[in-house]
Amino acid sequence: MKDLIIAVADGYQEKVMEALLPRVPLSSGTRPFSYDIIKNPLHDPGSYSDSQELLRSSIKQYRYALIIFDFEGTGVEELSNHQITSAVSGLLNSNGWMDRNAVIVIEPELENWMWIDNRNVELAIGWTRPESLYDWARVKGYLEGTATKPVRPKEVLEEALKISETSKSASIYKKIASSVSYNKCEDPALKKLINQLIEWFPPDT
Repeated sequence: MKDLIIAVADGYQEKVMEALLPRVPLSSGTRPFSYDIIKNPLHDPGSYSDSQELLRSSIKQYRYALIIFDFEGTGVEELSNHQITSAVSGLLNSNGWMDRNAVIVIEPELENWMWIDNRNVELAIGWTRPESLYDWARVKGYLEGTATKPVRPKEVLEEALKISETSKSASIYKKIASSVSYNKCEDPALKKLINQLIEWFPPDT
């Protein structure tokens, strides 16, 4: 039996998790853990409504299940993050994953994890302007006050990629996730993910 199955909503999340998960034992002190990553063919809406069916055949093959998807694009944005999380976890609990699952809903979407004030982010997107990426974002009004994340992280990142004449790709996201310390990211969903992995896979004693 493997430790963990992770169901993500798209290829971008898949590449981020491929880069992030191997770093967790070293950066957060968990024991090494085995895992597989699968994509939900119905993306964010399917992650909300159908994760229990997607993972039905995996109940006896994995100790834990982790569901990751974006808040935006679920089709139920009128609900709160907590309501969405509770609904998906409830379905998993009722379908073989009782107390063996966690649901991570990224609000508004994955790009919030990419916004970390770090030179490696600039290198990953090919940013060569004289001002830093964050200085540019503040001058443009995308970062309000002392905020470290734009309100619309996806759209602002896509504008930065356009300025850099860099095509958007999942490999860029993977490069950021593999080279920038996730401990510097203030996104609640990412913190929840790391804390859950620490709880599930504490250091060997």
